[in-house]
Amino acid sequence: MVSETLTKRVAEAVTGSTEFLFARQRDGGGWTDRLSSSAIPTALALLALARADRTAHEEEIATGLRWLRENQREDGGWSVADAAPPSDLSVAAFAVAALKLLDPEGSRESLDRAKSYIDAEGGETALFPNVRTWRELAAICWSMEGLRGPQEQPVQPLEVILMPAPLRNRASIALPGVIALGIAQSRMLPAAFPRRVVRRAAEARGLEWLRAVMASNGGIEECPLMSALIYTSLNIAGDDIGSDIQQGCLEYLRETRRPDGSWAIDRDLELAVTSYVVFALAETSDVAMDPRLRPTRQWLLKNQWNAPFDPLKLPAGGWSWAGPSGWPESEDTAVVLTALLKLGLPKKHPAVRKALRWLNSMQNKDGSWSEWIRGSSMVHDGPCPGVTSYVVQAFDQLGLERAPGSRTARALEYYEKLQEPDGSLASLWFRDATHGTAKVLETYAQLGKVTDPVPARAQAWLLDSQRPDGAWPAKAVEGAPTGGTVEETSWALYSLLRAGVSPWDERLVRAVEWLVEQQDPRGTWRESVVGLYYDQLYYSDDLIAHTSAHRGLGRWLAMAGASTSAAAQVQP
Repeated sequence: MVSETLTKRVAEAVTGSTEFLFARQRDGGGWTDRLSSSAIPTALALLALARADRTAHEEEIATGLRWLRENQREDGGWSVADAAPPSDLSVAAFAVAALKLLDPEGSRESLDRAKSYIDAEGGETALFPNVRTWRELAAICWSMEGLRGPQEQPVQPLEVILMPAPLRNRASIALPGVIALGIAQSRMLPAAFPRRVVRRAAEARGLEWLRAVMASNGGIEECPLMSALIYTSLNIAGDDIGSDIQQGCLEYLRETRRPDGSWAIDRDLELAVTSYVVFALAETSDVAMDPRLRPTRQWLLKNQWNAPFDPLKLPAGGWSWAGPSGWPESEDTAVVLTALLKLGLPKKHPAVRKALRWLNSMQNKDGSWSEWIRGSSMVHDGPCPGVTSYVVQAFDQLGLERAPGSRTARALEYYEKLQEPDGSLASLWFRDATHGTAKVLETYAQLGKVTDPVPARAQAWLLDSQRPDGAWPAKAVEGAPTGGTVEETSWALYSLLRAGVSPWDERLVRAVEWLVEQQDPRGTWRESVVGLYYDQLYYSDDLIAHTSAHRGLGRWLAMAGASTSAAAQVQP
């Protein structure tokens, strides 16, 4: 029987996935994911270590340069994520800077190939576009390292630190870099006397602010890229300029270097993925009663911010994506809170009350949630349907009201205004619209509102966006890969099941079969470059792929087993 065979295959897949997950669990109860390595932080970190003490870091530099050479793509460029396609000009600029400055002779072949790639893509004009995103860092890096003139770099507004907190904090997670780069530029670039006076005052305030966001491990935002930028910037300003900050950044870079010599943009997403593991396991087991997850609950509780995060004027009660230097933000506060509730934490627990106050304080006027700053319009911290969905689902688990004017009702009004005519909703933190559309559909399903216009259109869009082989997406609008991915297929499958589509619907059966076929002998799945920091700065994450697949298959298995209409053959 087709149904019996598929059910057995899915059960075996879920069993193998569960074994893989618990084999990866840390002693303290959490999980550590692998974010893709990147040529950007790797190049910046190598330049920082060489600036600090080239002799002392000789081995680290040699290994890192070898990683850059080995991960150069066939066309001569480099990727934002490992060596996955496509190549990116701005990323190539960072790699070329490190190879040119640290080992030009040993890297001659790589540099020649890089030159051919850059020339074919438009040369230096294309290499340093006049845009105010992460890409401007390439021009700044070249100027700071002497590969271009100091006046050929975009100037960072150091003076923003002197502005009232509500205004300066709109820079959000970019603010540490703005401050550090601004300090370096104030020493490198000429300025009139009044501006020099203002900048010196801003420098003192900026250093104080950077100390406030640096954690005990020397990290800032658990981001090696940021640490490398800050060290280099302050060191250019002077050995004695924030010397304690410089030392912390160096220690963090040494700590986060990978055995292959590379660095990731962010160290990991340990708090987020640990919660995703709980979500996945909860589809087929009682996670609240599993003794293996008791330390998980305690570890998550321990990582709640029990004091205000003063640099951004955020209240106590939030969670970040990773500790100890990650900043509390809306999505992972809702995600961890939901995981703790699944793990049996009482709704009246003090940690729940603090998290609820935190989330209540962060809703935007339009009914949405951003990550860090209310009302932000920044490309890396604006309103997001995915973030909003996690919050609304957490509120529903707590039984909060949905009446007109309530926070949940206002969020639904936000979805109504945001949804595209074709039914899609794009998420800020993942490519294209599969993630956002699936999360919104899942949210309405949890609220018991799947017949409302928004989820009806979302469901139709998802079903129309399936590939013939059963995977999602049918077409990639931004980023690679162009084929189906485990992550997007799993998000779509799970949300459609939550919305009440039969597990034996032919379209969902094809998705399930595709996911089962993608599982490898270890019991896991291959990740794809679908995560998005912002503006085409993509990443992949092994445990996001794994837990998403497990959750989708686990939900299908539970529904297929419980369904009285599970026929002996697949029903179209």
